[in-house]
Amino acid sequence: MAHYLDNPAGRLHKLLLDLHEAFPNEQQQKAVQAWTAVVEFIGNESGLAGEAAIISGIVALPSQIRGAVAALSEDDERKEHLLSGLDGIERGMFQVASRQHLFGVFTSFATNGVVPQSAAISSLSHCSYELHRSMPEVTISEDDLARIVDMISDLMSEVAEADLPNAVKRAMLNHLTALLQAAHNVRFAGSQPLDDALWALTGSVARTNADEDLGRVGLWEKVKKAMQTLNLMLSMGQTAAQLGQDVAGFLDS
Repeated sequence: MAHYLDNPAGRLHKLLLDLHEAFPNEQQQKAVQAWTAVVEFIGNESGLAGEAAIISGIVALPSQIRGAVAALSEDDERKEHLLSGLDGIERGMFQVASRQHLFGVFTSFATNGVVPQSAAISSLSHCSYELHRSMPEVTISEDDLARIVDMISDLMSEVAEADLPNAVKRAMLNHLTALLQAAHNVRFAGSQPLDDALWALTGSVARTNADEDLGRVGLWEKVKKAMQTLNLMLSMGQTAAQLGQDVAGFLDS
């Protein structure tokens, strides 16, 4: 089954299937709180605020799907068909927010919690295909995403250890943390929040002239290269390999 991660329906479709694969039977699903399972699957770098952002983003996906379908140039009957089953999935998302166990989430839209066989998941797959065909977003591959996470984590460690003015260090670490969380959140939020976090980091560097302090400790070229690499991937929608050995090599360094 193809997963189209360039739209909210595709991202929710894959998330639900991945969670079911991780907790495939009723006993396992009843033993884990859905909130915890989702946060651990996505990855959280920002404490309680990060958890809340992840859950609110997950809960918002059905609404985003409705908005995306409404923008399609399809007749109302076709749009209604694409959204069939979404009400049950939305109830499941509210179960996540209210800290119910995973079994309660799955049985909101799948008989006996068997997600892969549910009509709602099948409908979500069809919806994902139509959104992929009509209005795809920029995507980042799982391999590139893992490399981006490692790159940002390495930068955070180097900035934390560098002899920088407190204000510069604090601002850089705050923005890099936001960038790292946005990279984790790509799995459900898509690439736009990552792009937003990158622009926030770029703006902060420009406003504070942080390039001078980073240059003094030998970090500016690495930070600049990281920002340029991310910007290329996000603006052109290409993988590191497609952008050439220079970019791929930098992500692997």
